[in-house]
Amino acid sequence: MSKAMISDDSEYILGNLIVYEHTQLLVERYVTSYVCAMDMLINTPEDVALLVKSKVLVSFFGSNEEAADMINKLCKNIPFTMYYKQQWEEMDVYYNSYWPHTLAGLKSTYFNNPWSIIALVAAFVLFALTVVQTIFTIKSAYGTSVASN
Repeated sequence: MSKAMISDDSEYILGNLIVYEHTQLLVERYVTSYVCAMDMLINTPEDVALLVKSKVLVSFFGSNEEAADMINKLCKNIPFTMYYKQQWEEMDVYYNSYWPHTLAGLKSTYFNNPWSIIALVAAFVLFALTVVQTIFTIKSAYGTSVASN
């Protein structure tokens, strides 16, 4: 999987590519679309930190605030056609669906450390053993009452 790398030079390189795409009539605007998609994802330094942590983005800036400002400046006042519209809509539908929110909430609330996961496994094992014990108790009680008749 490739990672997006941004540094001090990225602003000039991406800015020049965006200008080139907008001055040439027969050139597809893939760079503009990509940079604007990144702009939609990145609004704050925390967004940059999250993308860096999840290894989507590699930032060579001194701070996440500088990286967020650079990305946000690139797409100001630029009309663009979103070439990734279908992928963006699929991602939006997935994000707004019920299960991702539910699973993310469960993960952050109940499974945020290894001890809670160990406790859950122990609870399932204890519950399974209790069910097995109950079944054998019922079987033995039923077997003795049939034998005594």
